[in-house]
Amino acid sequence: MASKWFGVAACLAFWFSLVPGAFASERVLEFDEASVTIQVVETSGSPRARLLWLPSEYGVLQKERDLADQLAKNGIESWFVNYYEALFLAPTPSAVDKVPEEWIAATIQAARNPEYSNQALPVWIIAPNKAAQLAVRGLVHSGQQNAPLHHLGLILINPNLYLETPKPGEAAQYWTQVSSVNLPVGILQAELSPWRWRLKELATQLRHSGSDVFVNLEPKVRDRFYFRDDALAYEKAVSQQLADKLRRMMQMQLTYLPENRVMGKIKKQAPNKLEVSRTTELQAYQGEQELPLELLSLDGLPVSLSDFQGKVVLLNFWASWCPPCVHEMPSMARLKSHLQNRPFEILAVNLAEEQPAIQAFLDEHPVNFPVLQDPGGSAVKTWQVFAYPSTYLIDKQGKIRFALFGGTEWDQASHLQKIEPLLSEPEKVE
Repeated sequence: MASKWFGVAACLAFWFSLVPGAFASERVLEFDEASVTIQVVETSGSPRARLLWLPSEYGVLQKERDLADQLAKNGIESWFVNYYEALFLAPTPSAVDKVPEEWIAATIQAARNPEYSNQALPVWIIAPNKAAQLAVRGLVHSGQQNAPLHHLGLILINPNLYLETPKPGEAAQYWTQVSSVNLPVGILQAELSPWRWRLKELATQLRHSGSDVFVNLEPKVRDRFYFRDDALAYEKAVSQQLADKLRRMMQMQLTYLPENRVMGKIKKQAPNKLEVSRTTELQAYQGEQELPLELLSLDGLPVSLSDFQGKVVLLNFWASWCPPCVHEMPSMARLKSHLQNRPFEILAVNLAEEQPAIQAFLDEHPVNFPVLQDPGGSAVKTWQVFAYPSTYLIDKQGKIRFALFGGTEWDQASHLQKIEPLLSEPEKVE
């Protein structure tokens, strides 16, 4: 796939922001079948480093451009590329999958080209959310086509490197390129996310071919904290410090940048899976059975799933900061009331929040079923919970029959049609 750079289209009168010294120019990466535009937030003097911001499933964000304006004050140039515009696609999870690897690799190569700054600059790829997938695909493709990479780092923000969001109880399948990456890699992960419990596994995948991995857990914030419409006051305050945190992450990688890096080989190329449309209906469960659950109630009493043998159990994983979780709670209470005096129970496992926060939420949103605490995330890991809310429907013998990730209205007829037959089954199988 041939590509070439058109000359720099200087747009000195076009300003990204009112920050003194930070201005934008535009460049075009021309392919046989499309033109990809790159907008550059430049510094007032010679740049000291360059950032290549890859667009996530949320597109090119103004919040990220604001960060670039702040970083420009420290001599850090930023490039923003919009692949979706060139593909005539709206930014979505499935649109990310459709970006050609050749485009990403060519963009990385161009960002590393000293011709565009009159000097060789250290370059970092910034990849938030599912843009992490673009980064690993483009890096491995680039590593296969060109000489060893050096003076190149990678920063992942709340990375999603799964082929698709795993269904409840199923193991995660990573893009095959993840284990082939060999770079200094920084991970900035929000604490209030099920993915924070997968950091060790992700780091292991990235280290497979030699990557040096540095993990930063950002406490008390949710995924997408720096651009959420419903950002809390604390999240907004943390966002104000994000540019400084990115600079510190870059500095941490500096001593690792000069090393020549060779990407690992891909033994088997998995097909690119498009993100499937999510359903709000219970689906037949295909994962591992006989999963343990032993946690404490809010009263400090031990609760085990085995205590509920002979009852149908709806096991729900939730958090107070998860809007779909909050939305579905009243319908769960209605379902419990509808099935009162029947062999049925709901257990709601909270994701590692402090007990006062859980109690404050329940004081405002009372429920009629037990709430359990999972401060160490043991149940989240054992039950393979990758998204919130996630729910399992368990029969009287303790067998997991159905599962669903995502919020729903639990007292709707379609759910009752699956629950009622389980309530009619015998307590013991002869």
